[in-house]
Amino acid sequence: MNRKELLLSYAGKSMQHRRKWLTEWNRQNKMDLSYAQYEVLTWIGEKGPLQAKDLVNQFSVTSGGITAICDKLLARGLIHRVRDDQQDRRAIQLEITDEGREMVETAKGVWDSVMENTFSVLTNAEIAMLDQIYSKLIESKL
Repeated sequence: MNRKELLLSYAGKSMQHRRKWLTEWNRQNKMDLSYAQYEVLTWIGEKGPLQAKDLVNQFSVTSGGITAICDKLLARGLIHRVRDDQQDRRAIQLEITDEGREMVETAKGVWDSVMENTFSVLTNAEIAMLDQIYSKLIESKL
């Protein structure tokens, strides 16, 4: 195959692999938590409190998409809204709750299992090679 064909093949396989581990997430996940919700909840837990616009930038999702995700997390009591009185009283920030932190811990166990199952056919050396390749792609300037 030539370079173009190889790149197209890679792109297709990459998308298939992502669908595979998302399917595995949905199969193992008994928390009624989508992968996108898990990502946002984890990010707020690690970096929060954050404004919704910070999440839009981080996850490359539309503001409507982030609103839908956060509304579900708010409804379940996994995050709550807080005002930033220090900077801008109009600014609403999202902060993880104690229940949200517990959910993240449970979900991390599921995520670890999903990754182990999804990558079980690879050796540690092959996983390290994938990590190196993806790091190079991410760090490259377009």
